[in-house]
This record gives sequence, structure tokens and C-alpha cells, in this order.
Amino acid sequence: MGFTEYVSSNFSSLVFYGQQHFLLVLYSVAAATAIALAAGVLLHTSSVSPPSWSRPVRAGSRETLLLVSSAALTIPSLALFGLLQPALGIGIAPSLVALTIYGVYPVLRNTVAGLSSVDPAVLEAARGMGLGPAWRMVRVQLPLAWPVIVSGIRVATLILIGIAVVAASVSGPGLGQPLFTGLARLGAVNSFNQVLSGTLGCLVVAAIYEIAFFAIQRLTTPRGIRV
Repeated sequence: MGFTEYVSSNFSSLVFYGQQHFLLVLYSVAAATAIALAAGVLLHTSSVSPPSWSRPVRAGSRETLLLVSSAALTIPSLALFGLLQPALGIGIAPSLVALTIYGVYPVLRNTVAGLSSVDPAVLEAARGMGLGPAWRMVRVQLPLAWPVIVSGIRVATLILIGIAVVAASVSGPGLGQPLFTGLARLGAVNSFNQVLSGTLGCLVVAAIYEIAFFAIQRLTTPRGIRV
């Protein structure tokens, strides 16, 4: 059976796997973004963290978190899924947790970089207008840092699209199911078609996310700082 014929006869199941893959990445990126944004804002030296936290403590905590999250990104995906399986079982739970762990570092790194890049003179001007720390963060720092933060979220998404395939090793959802099945049957009938459909499916999911991020960045970036 040719590849086109295989896709035609299995179109509904491939779309289903693609939807699962898209949603698994979406939920994981959303969770990683929430964690990274909260940590980045809280630990940023000019943020809304409690006044009792000294600058060295906040800076040290931020660098430690960056180091830990970057180290987590180097853990082989098969190993991490395997380590999570005894505690979380199989299926979506270990898949979601593992992908969230992998997604934190790119978003956190760009959040820290974006917030740090805001000109101190702009913050001083906002302070002179009577804005407190919380309002300076919400109305000045985050909007100015947003393009950099979105770039981090985009990078995290593209990374997770590939790693999400490995979720099939713990019976997770997504395009890893046909891909892993095809690899296990390599040489058998339609095994190559299964691998190719899973691979091309990931490219389609990535293209959809790329279009979405282009639209999101255009719609959410303040007009004055668009490039």
C-alpha cells in the first residue's frame, strides 16, 4: 500500500492522534508557562517579591532555578518517562508532567532575559508617575518583555512537539503511537507508512503552532515595540 493510500484509509485515526498531540503539547506548555512566569516575576530583582527578600537572595534563587530547570532539560526523555511511570502510572499523567518539566527552562530563561532588558530609566519614569512595584510589573515590565517571553514559549512548544512523541513509551497520547508501532514492526506491511505519517504529523502540528504564535505575537505585542 502506498503512503497516499495509507493516509486516505487511516485519515480519521491520524487526525485523532494529531489532535491528541496538539492538546498534550498545549496543556504542557500552558503549565510550564504558568510556572516559569510566576517564578520569573517573583524572583526578578525589580519585581513584586516581598521587600524582606534581599537582592542577592532573589538573584541567587533565580540562578539556581535556571540551573535546575536547564539540568532537567538534559535528562533523556525515555529515562524521565520511565522514572515517572512508577509514581504516576501510564497514559496522560506522566506525559503531561514530563513535558511540563522540559518546557519550564526555555520560558523561564526568556522571562528573566526579557524582564532584565527593560531600561531602568523607563522604570524610574513609571515610579515617578506613582506606579508601585506591582503596577510597574503589570503595566511596564511585562508588556515590554512580552516579545522575548513569547519567543521562549514558542521555543518550548517546538521542543515539546518532538519530545511528546516519546510519550508513547508510557502509553501516552499523540502521534508517537503510530510512529512507535511502525518502528516496532519495521519491515512489516505499512510499518514505514506508520513511521512517516507520525513524523509528518508532527511537522503539521508544528506548522499550526507557528501560525498561531505569529498571530499571537502580532495581536499581543504593543504597537510601539513591534519590529
